[in-house]
Formats: sequence, C-alpha cells, structure tokens
Amino acid sequence: MGYWHSTDLLHWSFITPEKWYFQGSNAPAAHNYNDSVLYVTGDPSGSMSILYTDNPKKGDWKVIPLIINDLQDPDLFIDDDGKAYMFWGSSNTYPIRAKTLDREDMFRPSKITYELFNLDENNHGWERFGENHGDTALAGYIEGPWLTKYNNMYYMQYAAPGTEFNVYGDGVYMSDSPLGPYRYAPNNPISYKPGGFMNGAGHGSTVIGPNNTYWHFASMAVSINVNWERRICMFPTYFDRDGLMYTNTYFGDYPHYAPAIAGKMGEFTRWMLISYKKSVKASSYYDKYKPENIVDENVKTFWVAEKNDDKQWVEID
Repeated sequence: MGYWHSTDLLHWSFITPEKWYFQGSNAPAAHNYNDSVLYVTGDPSGSMSILYTDNPKKGDWKVIPLIINDLQDPDLFIDDDGKAYMFWGSSNTYPIRAKTLDREDMFRPSKITYELFNLDENNHGWERFGENHGDTALAGYIEGPWLTKYNNMYYMQYAAPGTEFNVYGDGVYMSDSPLGPYRYAPNNPISYKPGGFMNGAGHGSTVIGPNNTYWHFASMAVSINVNWERRICMFPTYFDRDGLMYTNTYFGDYPHYAPAIAGKMGEFTRWMLISYKKSVKASSYYDKYKPENIVDENVKTFWVAEKNDDKQWVEID
C-alpha cells in the first residue's frame, strides 16, 4: 500500500512508505506545511490521529501522540499566519464544523466548536437527495469540507447530496475569515457533472498545480460493488473577476490536454467517441453482462465472458 506522487499531474510514481499507519483510513486529509506533509487519518468511527513526515518520498511517517475524536471527513488547514484549524462534517443532520488547533501543543483541538453552515435544500435545489435530486423525503448529506485561500478570501467547499448519486457535486461558501461568517456563492454548485459516461464530481480537494493553475480533485460514482464505490477525477478550476470559484467539468470524462501543456492546460481535446451504439460481437457472455454493454456509454454496465480463458474475444464494428 502507498500513495502516488507527481510534479506535473501527468506522470505519476507510486511510493511505498517505510512506515504505514493508514489501514482503515477513510476520507483522510493531507496538508503541506513548510517542508513537511501533515496527514489526518480519517476514520468512520470519528477517532483519528495526525501523522507527519519531512520526506514524503521516503515515507518516514511519525505519529503525533494525540487522538482527535467525534469528527468525520477531516480537513486540516494552516493559514499564512501559522494558525491551524480542523474542519469536518459528514451528516444529514449536523453542519460543517470547525475547531482551532494549537500547533505548539501537538495540534491539540480547542474546546470550542464552531458551526459554519448546513444544507438548505428548500433554497438550493442541487442539495436535494437522490438520483437527479428526486428524493424529497430524505435529507441530503453535507460532507467533505475543504478550505482554499485565494486573494485573502476563504473558499469552504463541501459535497452534497450523496456519494452514490449522479448529482453528487461540490458547492462553496465564501468568507473573509477561516471561521466565518460564510456566505453562499451565487454560482453553486461549483463542481457538478450529472450526465455522461461518468457521473458525479463531489467530495473534492482544490490544489495548486503546474504554473500556479488550480485543480479540483473529486470523486465520480460507480456504485456497483458498494454504494460509495468511486473513481478519482481532476478538473481545472478558476476564479473569475468577481472572485467566484468555478470548475470546468465540460466533457470531463473525455480526453483533455495535460496540465503541463502550455496554452492548452486542461482544455478539451475535442476527440469524440465513435463506438457509441456500434455493432458488437463476442465469443460469449455471462448472465446479464452482454456485449452491447461495451458501447452503451455507461460506466455502470460491462461485458463479462462466460469463461475466464484466453479463447474469449470481443469485436466492435
């Protein structure tokens, strides 16, 4: 087990760390601080610890002897003035919340908990629960907070309404302070992809990439083996002249130019699919996993041969 490293978001190398503490880690968070990387080992139980390393390529991780309890989907943020914060939230009841952390005392959290904001499905239609926002009985989930600072403005991103749905996306609230008060951005959701081969664009983390470009790493729903089965995606992210944050998911499941390609960073290549609904032949198929599933432009369907041997084949005309 380990993690991936890249300097251009195109060529990736896998790192197997010398020390590994991350088994069972769920929705963790990493933060660069000076020459170190801090890592919060998220866990469904709500109990987690903070690790750090001065050499992430080597993976010599050390544990801060402190357990933080009663939080999910953590986001560790250290501001330019050195003040540290922990944000969290994954609930259809409770809001996004925060605590200050004492960097001089093993990142010990404050006793005070700050409540930032919650979903407002009556006024924000994209936050409504269900496939295509069709479930009006159950409340949506707010989760995956992530704070980005740009031009002295704080952008608190959050995911809604549920991991497994095609409409899973990210919105943002803005503030002049990490602890708020926060105001809802008028262009929400900022990361949203309800249609196409792959659906969903939520639970994201916005980072700075090559040439000081911003990229939003999020998750797209597969939800076949389990409801929360996902794949990682990355979309170019921008700030307009009014300071509004937005992500370009246009044809986001088609080939795009790499972030390091000057003048075309993240742009759509305009390569189009030519296999959609084409004739398909196969040596065999098992149960409902028919050959035509290959060309239906749906990641949730697939072909399975009747046997697992080297005599199986498929042909698309």
